Amino acid sequence: MLNELQRRWLQNQIIGIDVIVKDSGYVKLIDITYTHNEVLIDTFKKEYVITYGANTTLPKLLQDYKDPWANYQINDRISVDDQFVFCGEGEMGNEGFIVKTDADNQINWMLFSTTSNPFIELTINNNIVYIKSTAGFFITLNVKTNEISILNNLK
Repeated sequence: MLNELQRRWLQNQIIGIDVIVKDSGYVKLIDITYTHNEVLIDTFKKEYVITYGANTTLPKLLQDYKDPWANYQINDRISVDDQFVFCGEGEMGNEGFIVKTDADNQINWMLFSTTSNPFIELTINNNIVYIKSTAGFFITLNVKTNEISILNNLK
């Protein structure tokens, strides 16, 4: 099944469901939501959070969803320690993705969100990649551990 994910990546498609996928085939369902917060001007007065749902596997996910694939557009790319991190958007306008590959363009981690808005810009500081959404928040990705978090304000 990882071969299918890789094959689709090379054909400009990615899983278009709210998930994180690791190279082991491990899948975690996610949801990026927000609550109103008057203080957060940079995120249009919204405070974003990520919640984690059920665990599954890539074969099970592909079995459960008839057509989980979405076309994507890359908006930015950065090189980190013989790896690449890509960010961009899906085909619906409200979707964003982050993909980490090795030097041979083999996916070893990915996130797709149907509620994040497109991810448009990448910066790095001490092995942490900051991925900016058009909604104004950032997802931080530790490229060594694949741990993520959401920052609603970089100040």
